[in-house]
Amino acid sequence: MEQINFIPSEVMAEISNGNSAKLPTNTLKLLQILATLDTPKEILACLLEIAEFSRHHVRYLAGPLVIHRSPWSDMIPQWLRFACIQERLELICTEYENNQVGEYATAAEVLTYIMPATYEAPLHRDYADLYIWLGNEVLTKHDKLPKNCQSFYESLGDAATQNMSSYPTVHFNRVKNEFNYLSKSIRRSVVQHAKQEGWGKRLVKSKLDSTDNPPTPQTFANSTVQISLF
Repeated sequence: MEQINFIPSEVMAEISNGNSAKLPTNTLKLLQILATLDTPKEILACLLEIAEFSRHHVRYLAGPLVIHRSPWSDMIPQWLRFACIQERLELICTEYENNQVGEYATAAEVLTYIMPATYEAPLHRDYADLYIWLGNEVLTKHDKLPKNCQSFYESLGDAATQNMSSYPTVHFNRVKNEFNYLSKSIRRSVVQHAKQEGWGKRLVKSKLDSTDNPPTPQTFANSTVQISLF
């Protein structure tokens, strides 16, 4: 029976090359293309582990999505869940090329975290502004804006009367503190849960890794975890 290779052979050859000090940019781009095809994050994380990425990066990619503790978590659209993985890998590749290990999560992850909370009660003004800023950033990047809208702000208008939204444009400096707090907390939680699941247990370590000991592997069925950060 003919076998179909899900991952291109040239990518596997480059990743498995133990003599290569760092993956070339074109290979990193191919990995990101795999993410856009909704490749399971566990497969992508295994590839990073084979390529000897830092334990932190492997755990960050493999870890669960962090969602606000709420009965409304099912309202998060599937495309946004996939966008979180795509943006994670994109950020990881950027840090990898710059020999860095960051501490902040992506805009898509923060938007995913906040979304269930918006169905429960009105958000504090600071977090409402953050939610609006995130919505514009993520929906624009992933081409999910409503039809005939050039920005997320336009979608906040009254569709019945065709009035444009009077909601002022939110700039990052205005929501920087809230974003940094949530994104840092989210990434820390993702990495910690992945560590508990046994990710990053390979003996080969990147120079960017700390000296922490690998945990005993565990199996968890869920790919999301609900916590309260605000």
